Amino acid sequence: MRVIFARIVRPHLENKEQPTPDKETSPRESGRKTAKKATIVIVSKAVSKVVAALSAVVLARVLTKDAFGLLQFILTAYLTVSTLSQLGLPESVFYFFERVTKQSRKDFTLLLARLLFLLGLGGSVILVALTFVAPYWGFPVQWYFLPLIFLAVIDLPCSLTPNVLLALDRAKQAAWFNLINSSLLFCAMVVPVLLGLPISAIVVALVGYGLVRLLVSSGFFYRNFGHPGGELPDGMVRTVFNYSVPLALANILWTLNRYIDKFVVAAFMSVEVYAEYAIATYEIPFIPTIAYSVATVMMPQFVGAHMRGDTTELLRLWFQSIRKVSLIVLPLMVLFLVVADEFIVLAFSDRYAGAALPFRIYTLILFQRVTSYGSVLKAVGNTRAVTRHAIYVVCLNIALSIPLIMVMGIAGPPTATLIASVVTWFYLLFKIKESVNVAFKDVFPFSSYLKTLAVAFAAGGAVYFLSQAFAGPVALVLTGKILAFFLAYFALALTTGICTREDLLFIASLVGVKSRKTR
Repeated sequence: MRVIFARIVRPHLENKEQPTPDKETSPRESGRKTAKKATIVIVSKAVSKVVAALSAVVLARVLTKDAFGLLQFILTAYLTVSTLSQLGLPESVFYFFERVTKQSRKDFTLLLARLLFLLGLGGSVILVALTFVAPYWGFPVQWYFLPLIFLAVIDLPCSLTPNVLLALDRAKQAAWFNLINSSLLFCAMVVPVLLGLPISAIVVALVGYGLVRLLVSSGFFYRNFGHPGGELPDGMVRTVFNYSVPLALANILWTLNRYIDKFVVAAFMSVEVYAEYAIATYEIPFIPTIAYSVATVMMPQFVGAHMRGDTTELLRLWFQSIRKVSLIVLPLMVLFLVVADEFIVLAFSDRYAGAALPFRIYTLILFQRVTSYGSVLKAVGNTRAVTRHAIYVVCLNIALSIPLIMVMGIAGPPTATLIASVVTWFYLLFKIKESVNVAFKDVFPFSSYLKTLAVAFAAGGAVYFLSQAFAGPVALVLTGKILAFFLAYFALALTTGICTREDLLFIASLVGVKSRKTR
């Protein structure tokens, strides 16, 4: 991961100005520190996603299909409540820590923790309602949501911890917190099942996980806030909500968009079908993280270029990051389209073979995950477009999911999400076009993007059709497809010129193959 930032982000952090005697830290050194911090945090998040995926693999293989489906429904309901109840408060840490005194940061953190505790209580009403609604959908949740209400009120304040540590310039501590948290969650989910206990034991274990997480969060809090606190300005609660609630609207809409299809499937399909759908919706670890991480770290450069009125530089920085990320994301997208059947069966067993179709449809959505479009819009001050985009995605998803599930079955909701993604992708590009005042053809690196996409599909198509002539064990077929795809992709990429030697070194370094140049 470090090479992603070293080759994409750091050059732009370093090339703006030369160090002067009155500066304690040179731009080059500042760029290195920024890249290093970003690398630490993103690697920890990537590891957390891998651990979460591994827990799903274990649970799917050990539990019966209906038990796995029920557990996934319970977890989806809890995550929905947890995300909606935050109201953007954890993100407000970055804004307010620069606006309150250092002594007051301790009291400000405690204020947010108390607010999140109360919001957790309020949001738990959804869990109470689902306790009565879920049985009508065929999900016998019994008393399982009741312990999760307690988990919500103790867990929500802990959601502040990573952002507080990052705001305090404690990137390594934030990474350690993420790693500890993912390890604890993995144990709470997997250990009861491996011991042969029912899913009710997992629910109880999650409460234990929440208590331990609270202790870990408290330890990080007292380690960094051992000093006495300071007074906060009057009306601080109102100020916090005035800032966080408008921004939270987009987050709430994204949460609804992320989970609405799962509730539609729960309402229209059986527990067993829901289990397959839950498998299909798991994000491929690491891939979506790349684009958003790169764009987030480069956002200060986008803002700086916009403030100087240098649209050409802003687009140059953005296009360069898109081209690099596309060389990774697009071929991986096509690869998972080709190996979806073998991947699902090998990871989750042949009981979940039906998940391959919705998994392929969701994988297609990665076509646009080559950058964070919202970062550019925020950099130029067009935040309304970000919120409207979230509204349009949710409305399209809701409008399409129900009729499509009735017509297409389990493939309906992911198809609705794909259609919504395509339509709103063009909306985002048009809004960026208006914001930077360029022609539509110049708002995105269409030429290099489409060439990379075409090469990836050409390699994938060749491997797919050739593989139809061979049969064998699933693991052997999967390995053969992966090796054949990468050989075909890089051969075509080098032949067509979309990939250079420098790009090969960049991609190779992601899997731990270092060259003299990258050391």
